[in-house]
Amino acid sequence: MVYVHALNEEQQQTFEALVRYFDHDLSKYLPLSFLLGFFVSQVVGRWNHITEGIGWIDNSAINFANFIHGKDEDTRLQRRSLVRYMVLNQALVLRDISMQVRKRFPTLESLIAAGLLTTAEKEELENEEDIYTRYWIPLHWCYCILQKARNEKKIESDHLLVFIVEDIQHFREGLSKLLKFDWIPIPLVYPQVVFLAVRIYFAICLISRQYIKGKETIDIYIPLKTMIEFFVYMGWMKVAEALLNPLGEDDDDLEVNSMLDKNLITGMALVDKGQRFAPPLVKDKYWSHERIDPLYSLSAAKRSVHPLTGSAANVNLVKDVQNITMIPHKSRLSQMDETTRQKHIKVVSVEEHNQQHKQKEQRRKDADPDDALAQMRRRSRVLDLFEQNTSNFLNVPASARSLPTNTEMNGRSRAWSMSGGLHRPSANHATLNMESQA
Repeated sequence: MVYVHALNEEQQQTFEALVRYFDHDLSKYLPLSFLLGFFVSQVVGRWNHITEGIGWIDNSAINFANFIHGKDEDTRLQRRSLVRYMVLNQALVLRDISMQVRKRFPTLESLIAAGLLTTAEKEELENEEDIYTRYWIPLHWCYCILQKARNEKKIESDHLLVFIVEDIQHFREGLSKLLKFDWIPIPLVYPQVVFLAVRIYFAICLISRQYIKGKETIDIYIPLKTMIEFFVYMGWMKVAEALLNPLGEDDDDLEVNSMLDKNLITGMALVDKGQRFAPPLVKDKYWSHERIDPLYSLSAAKRSVHPLTGSAANVNLVKDVQNITMIPHKSRLSQMDETTRQKHIKVVSVEEHNQQHKQKEQRRKDADPDDALAQMRRRSRVLDLFEQNTSNFLNVPASARSLPTNTEMNGRSRAWSMSGGLHRPSANHATLNMESQA
């Protein structure tokens, strides 16, 4: 608007020269897509690794419940202590790298108040001078408990002991990775350069992307394409800003305290209630079925299903021939004499294969899934109507009931037959039959 209405001809020429100067190879001198794309990929990668490294205690708790046998109080104490020590280890690490957890547990005394630490255990931690070693002392206590349980034959074999220990080691490796990410963050200058480059780019675009006389066939006051580019790049940058520090205190950051609570609650529940006997073995619904047909609700059954079948599985390449000839590769044929070549020639008949393929294709054409689903919907509506009428009939006092006439019964029978005669026995149906006979 200023360029068109407020500037004189000489000023317009000067402005046009500025537009051409700033717009010349702007993307070449400021490769915004490369800078922002590489930065976002690095940030998202770190976010994924940090999320995976926080760790869940479910697997370890299930192992404790099922592989450490015993119903006495001492065994229960061992299992619960293992869970508590793993959560304590997680809390010790997270309170040093996340302000969320630091505010929740500002001192070791707060861990005692929360029930994750005892006074004697606190003294053991404080006696360790190496701060980094202090993180893993609770896991050392876990190994001591596991070794004691193995010596007491509560763990049946060394193989199970190694299996449990490996799961705890995997938990420790994830927390160790968190410490390393916190120790070596993304260099501060990198996000600053990227964020500054985005803002400089669009500051230049305020001038370089203006429409000037003779530049475009259409004179548009508002640069729509640049506005779209602004929304895309700024949204891309905001994603990187939100994921840059997943252990922070922003709304989009990870709920680390909730993860600690979840691990403690789930772990204690599993080790206390997880050691149960399996339910009695019973034959499943499909025991006597040669073909298993899983059930869907009517609303879910209308969705098309694409089975895990190869894209070339239904292609018949030999439908126009009766036989195929199998021979060695030409590189082998050149090294054979005529007699050897004749021995390696095999003729295979494909008539049976083609017949089976035709039958399969015909069955696929004859079977209409939508028509079958429509029939089931009609039957379901008839059954629902029948049960509703039965329920209403039973709710009426016996003295006020009137049985249907023969004509009505014949009409209902015909409607029932047309619906397919799908039978769904119920208690109300049986009661109605008994009362009718009476």
